[in-house]
Amino acid sequence: MLELLIILIFYFLSSMMIIGYGQFGKILFFNNKANFKEIGIIGLFGFLILYNISTVINFFSNISEFIIIIVFLIGLIFFIIFIIYENFKFKSLIIFYLTLLIFSLLGIIAENNEDFYFYYQPYMNYLSSSKIIFGVVNINNTLAFSTNSLYDIIILFNVNNLIENSSSVPILIFYIFYLSYLIEKVFERFNIFYFVVLFLSIVSFTKLRDFGTMLPPQLLLILIFCLTYSIFLDDKKNDIYAKILILFTLAIILRFNSIIIGPLFIFILIMKYKIILKFFMNNKKLILFTVFTFIFFITKNIINSGCLIYPVSTLCIKELTWSSNLKVTEQKYNKLKSDSKGWPFYAKESFNIKNKFVWENLESENFYDYNNYFATSPLFWGKYWLMDPNYKKIINLFLLSLFILLILSIKKNGKIDSEEISKKYNFLLLISILFITILWFFLSPQMRYGGYFCFIILFSLLVSFFSQKFLKKVNYLNLFILICIAIGYLNLKNLNRIYDDINNQKFENFPWPNNYELFENIDYVKIKLDNTYYNKRLKTDKLIFNNGEEAILMCGKIDFPCIPDGKQVCVGEKYNFYSYNLYKKNKNESDCYNFMNKNILY
Repeated sequence: MLELLIILIFYFLSSMMIIGYGQFGKILFFNNKANFKEIGIIGLFGFLILYNISTVINFFSNISEFIIIIVFLIGLIFFIIFIIYENFKFKSLIIFYLTLLIFSLLGIIAENNEDFYFYYQPYMNYLSSSKIIFGVVNINNTLAFSTNSLYDIIILFNVNNLIENSSSVPILIFYIFYLSYLIEKVFERFNIFYFVVLFLSIVSFTKLRDFGTMLPPQLLLILIFCLTYSIFLDDKKNDIYAKILILFTLAIILRFNSIIIGPLFIFILIMKYKIILKFFMNNKKLILFTVFTFIFFITKNIINSGCLIYPVSTLCIKELTWSSNLKVTEQKYNKLKSDSKGWPFYAKESFNIKNKFVWENLESENFYDYNNYFATSPLFWGKYWLMDPNYKKIINLFLLSLFILLILSIKKNGKIDSEEISKKYNFLLLISILFITILWFFLSPQMRYGGYFCFIILFSLLVSFFSQKFLKKVNYLNLFILICIAIGYLNLKNLNRIYDDINNQKFENFPWPNNYELFENIDYVKIKLDNTYYNKRLKTDKLIFNNGEEAILMCGKIDFPCIPDGKQVCVGEKYNFYSYNLYKKNKNESDCYNFMNKNILY
């Protein structure tokens, strides 16, 4: 019980720190004139502030544990000051912490996403070991992905001496900020659209490890759409556009494909261009802050990889001496696009492949490799996309929406009115989300790449539309039943997960996750390339998972700089650039390309 209490205290302290920075940002950029007092929005603003803090620090220093503790303490001080002296919305604070308690099972012995030891643990090793490196992509390209941005924030919670697996804490808190805002809006002025979004969110995101870094951007896009919806509720609050700008900035930083929400902004601009122009004129400090945030984001990407957004090869600056291998970069990008459209299922059907990590000898006269598969027609790749269980999640969301509509239609006493937007605006919002969904389908049709956002919003609007047309009032009891079902389902699912993990002895020291031996500083050797030492991950029979298949050679916790065995053919010379390190790619670029072609996930 003591260990569980420690975890809960760490959740509470971490959330206080984030809220402290969010409130600090609100006062700094709005002179405390902003009306928004929802802890959910303030907390998400805090995440954006922390991204900037982490990035600026890393330009000049490694992010040591001492720096982490200082940043943490300053955030707690901000929280205490604002609690005492500022006009806090205590109702919002209470809702947040009650939500955190109710959903805390999500964070107990929560495993990291399977990508964690491949992408994110090595990235945090890089941040904690060194200030920013020019061309770190040429050591290990996983360190240059723009999606690592979430871990620029998570590194500030990486106090391993205090709590194990602290990396999962910010993601859970992020989710709680999101839920608490929706809950507050439902209580504040009841609206079926908000309610359905809340219900579908609870039952969809029941196991955070399944989503990893993909979850926060989608939550932000959902909130942006909800805020847009509130604009058309005749909401006169002048802070809505500030909230949208803050959340959109954070969404782009965490995952650049969040740009797919662009059609919604075109719609808002057409309908509210005078108000938006006035907002931009009256909020110059916030605008400047978001501009500098994007500058930090792009600058860091360029320094890491030579690309504005890695691995989009068309956005790479090949003239930079530390720029990535363009053929490998293009290859990685094509692989991501092809995978989202069912290429692994196509390849397995064509060659009866069992190992999903290594693709060798994929040669056939009529075979589409991952460099040209994505260019095939939807009629071709759609067949293999449907082989992915991914599409079933869409069906589940649809069936859940019908279930909600059914429960809402049951008539009892104690009815309440639902505040809805006009049918005209509902229809226009439906058109905009349909257009966004079409964009999603043709660009990257995986639920984790924006699908949850698209379909949660789409089905919520449809339920709202039909409710508005056929239901004049909604029953209190029905709403209560639906929320109880959602919360009960989430907690029962997590209790079952925890029970299975303990019963299968998956976790030896409950509630702390195992520090798996294979991810520690073992099974590697030091190698010397051009007068520079690297840690090379060796092949090991300890690194086996996925039903006995051999896994990729992830660096995991091996000290930076680490490279997987075989990938040394990609590493070039090291230079000193003032007080910074600069790594070039290997002059013989074809060796690296050929290796990556056979081991694409490396």
